[in-house]
Amino acid sequence: MDFLLLLPHRIRIVIECDGRQHYADEAGRADSQRYAEMVAEDRELRLRGYEVYRFGGAELIDGSATDKRLAAFFDRLAERYST
Repeated sequence: MDFLLLLPHRIRIVIECDGRQHYADEAGRADSQRYAEMVAEDRELRLRGYEVYRFGGAELIDGSATDKRLAAFFDRLAERYST
């Protein structure tokens, strides 16, 4: 996991920032086995009570659009747990 947020009331949030290594082999080709392992890990985390949010690497490299995207995400996350 890239980031772990520990909120009140035992709320645990995992944030993943996925680069190519999460879904492709060394040559850059789609690797269904790597992808299957990743989603299996997500399921295990969820079964253990963690929420998992993934961002694709391409979502995080475009400057001001990235800032807006992340701000909107964290605003919505805060709204969800503000009660």
